[in-house]
Amino acid sequence: MSFPLAGNERIRDAVTSAVAEKRIPHAILLEGDKGTGRHTLMQFLSRAAVCDGENPPCEECRGCHLAEIGTHPDITVITPEDGKKNIAVLQIRDLRTEAYVKPHMAARRVFVIDRADSMNEQAQNALLKVLEEPPADIIFILIAESSAALLDTIISRCTVLSLVPPETHKALEYLRKNTDYSKDQISEALGISGNNIGAALDVLSGGGTAAQTAAKRFAEFLILGDDAGMLKTTAQFEKSRVLADEFLKELKLSLATEIKKNLHNHHSARALVSFYDALPKFEEALKTNINLSLLFCTLVCKAVEIS
Repeated sequence: MSFPLAGNERIRDAVTSAVAEKRIPHAILLEGDKGTGRHTLMQFLSRAAVCDGENPPCEECRGCHLAEIGTHPDITVITPEDGKKNIAVLQIRDLRTEAYVKPHMAARRVFVIDRADSMNEQAQNALLKVLEEPPADIIFILIAESSAALLDTIISRCTVLSLVPPETHKALEYLRKNTDYSKDQISEALGISGNNIGAALDVLSGGGTAAQTAAKRFAEFLILGDDAGMLKTTAQFEKSRVLADEFLKELKLSLATEIKKNLHNHHSARALVSFYDALPKFEEALKTNINLSLLFCTLVCKAVEIS
């Protein structure tokens, strides 16, 4: 089975070879921005690990079918629990216990830790105990935007695969080949997303402006407490006061939507309302001669302070 990983062909080829030679590492860290192919790569590795065919992943056996629809008993995905920003230490302790249970139907079990960079030090130390002496039939796949939030001892026990957005011509070629959008539409979406194919597809499918798309992503990062994500989102508006103004207006609308969604979560709702109430000050500051980089840095600092 071949799979696309535009801009990261060397990683794709190395992973494909490792699978063919039956030497998948016991612990793999996939790092990169959302939309760079981390989950595509994770799905390929997971299917290959539980495949019953001769050339995994064969896409024909029962294991591949169950993995594709997300019901394979030997693939476990760990993410922060509903309403939580971080993966809790209790979740990792449960994973550690489960890791010593034999596979249910495949030769190996796969544990995916999505948003691994949301684990605090206590949770990471709990994971380290099983990474140091892993069972022979276990594969751990950690997914993170950056390894910077992970302990060096965690990183040293993983094969690290760093995914990046492709060059413009490669991203353009991939999207023209795999979608029905025009060249101009794709070029605009890639410009908004910084050549990030996943983010560009979000822009294309949503049909929103750059400001609308960015505002939605900023609100998502705000809820997650991801200050780096918020900074990346605002970077594209630092050269135009008109676009910056449009972004702030769209951000108010996105926050209003998120407030309604989070009414059941009083802590999140209060934080969102506080940030919403602070936005008029930034709109007023935009009318002055304030440096736009400073404006958005202050905006993100306020978001982090409130959340």
